Amino acid sequence: MAPMRQQLAGVAFLVLAGLGADAIGQKPAVEAQERHFVFLPRSSYFVIAPRKPVAKGKLSRLLVVLPGGDGSREFLPFVRDGIAAQVPDDCVVAMLAAVKWRDDQQVVWPTAKAPVADMAYPTEDYVAAVVKQLTAEFAVDPAERAVLAWSSSGPAVYPLLCAADGPFPRGYVAMSVWPEQVATGDLTAVKGRRFVLDQSPDDQTTPFRHVRAAHAALTDAGAIVRVSVYDGGHGWHDRPLPRLKEGLRWLWSEQPAPAPKWPPPPKPGTNLVVNGGFEQGLDGWRQVDNSTRLVVEIDKGEHASGKRSLHVRKTGGGPLDLVVQEVELPAGGALTASAMVRSQGAANAWVKVWRYDAHGEAIGSDVDLLRVPQDGDWQRVEKTWPRDGAVRAVVQVILVLGGDVWVDDVALSVAK
Repeated sequence: MAPMRQQLAGVAFLVLAGLGADAIGQKPAVEAQERHFVFLPRSSYFVIAPRKPVAKGKLSRLLVVLPGGDGSREFLPFVRDGIAAQVPDDCVVAMLAAVKWRDDQQVVWPTAKAPVADMAYPTEDYVAAVVKQLTAEFAVDPAERAVLAWSSSGPAVYPLLCAADGPFPRGYVAMSVWPEQVATGDLTAVKGRRFVLDQSPDDQTTPFRHVRAAHAALTDAGAIVRVSVYDGGHGWHDRPLPRLKEGLRWLWSEQPAPAPKWPPPPKPGTNLVVNGGFEQGLDGWRQVDNSTRLVVEIDKGEHASGKRSLHVRKTGGGPLDLVVQEVELPAGGALTASAMVRSQGAANAWVKVWRYDAHGEAIGSDVDLLRVPQDGDWQRVEKTWPRDGAVRAVVQVILVLGGDVWVDDVALSVAK
């Protein structure tokens, strides 16, 4: 499977199209000045001045934005016309563009602990230079500095928010993983710092368990953490700008964090797989195209039941490609999975179910629901595993070599 950061870099946020004035040929409502640091080669950041002059004797606020996805300047219209419009009038906004050090770079925002070959400096130094420059130039109050990150930039921003010498006492982190290096590190410095964690329970790219873990760890360490939940999965869905405005307002306030409104827990005895019959297309599923030759379709002409099925096909050899869904497991007993599968010319294909414990460790080596036959008509497969402390499961449809596989009626349940 491709590394998580590579997958995050490839996520396309199509919902952003049209949020920026550039997308429709309009003149931007505000200007963004592009700047560079001579001592940081390839650095490029954009500065949006406060909407109103700051009163004499008063200090400004600062919001530093590290965009997700590929981290490029292509996110400037969304940041300039969308995010910057949600901040207070006395706030200067800076968007950093990620530096691409090499063509095969997988980590969008490399850090000192997660470097890439040939990088001249880590993200920490890049951010520190921007913060130092703008704090002096705009007379920014250090207590009013905040950072906003999403998806691929989250793993680089969490360490900045949790470090004792970090530049930000406030942070808005959306649709991000909770990095292992932070989870296992010293969180003493977060006491009194403020966080907004914005995540969708439907997210299969950065599953919702990450926000649960981050909230638990940060609040236990004394941070003030607000959880924001929205519909639609990975990306800026479900009216993101009003949600950003409210989240940023709270972030710069001194209000206590409201109790999280967690989604209802899954129930034993029910199918835990979202859209297992693929009647809603690929909702709930994520595809990982490591070979760049994977084709994933919803087939309306070939199905075991209903009106649709999943059709995955590829040509050539490895690396393996897959379609995957992660499922949180409720309290209960044994785990049972089933599916309908059909194949044609499938040289090396599998349907697998992985179980994971609370520490993220895989449980056991018996993960095969089916070694898909090279050619076969629809067949139903079912298998039961002991619980063995599993708290989540991952269902995978895997193609290592070429061929066609159809899947329908995927189910996963926990005994009451």
